[in-house]
Amino acid sequence: MALDIVLSVNRKASVWNEATSIQLDAAEYCYLWPSMINDIKNRTGKIIDLYDDAKFSGHDLDALETLISKQLLDLSSEKQEWEVHTGTQTHPVKREIYKKLIRKDLQLKLEKFLFIVRLAKEQSEMVICLGD
Repeated sequence: MALDIVLSVNRKASVWNEATSIQLDAAEYCYLWPSMINDIKNRTGKIIDLYDDAKFSGHDLDALETLISKQLLDLSSEKQEWEVHTGTQTHPVKREIYKKLIRKDLQLKLEKFLFIVRLAKEQSEMVICLGD
């Protein structure tokens, strides 16, 4: 499971571009869900989902910029690395699944997400989140 976040081109989803795209894995998404992603939903009415797409433009980009900046500040108080619950295996034996997150890696992705949002605002484009 992964979530691609891209800058639109002519207001349509673009192909992956290293300069204007990022990918969040399931652990990064799970970490961001209770705070930033839920706040985005409350502010914009749109949900960033691992299985569906979401498009942000206009005033929604202002909300994204604010909430990503807040998350970056909050992230600075985290440990260098920690485990995030990503799901539950049910077969053959029930067990909880965790994945290690590294603060610096997530910070870099959020900084790039912020860069993509600011580019979208400057160029009157959209930020498109593409679920699997």
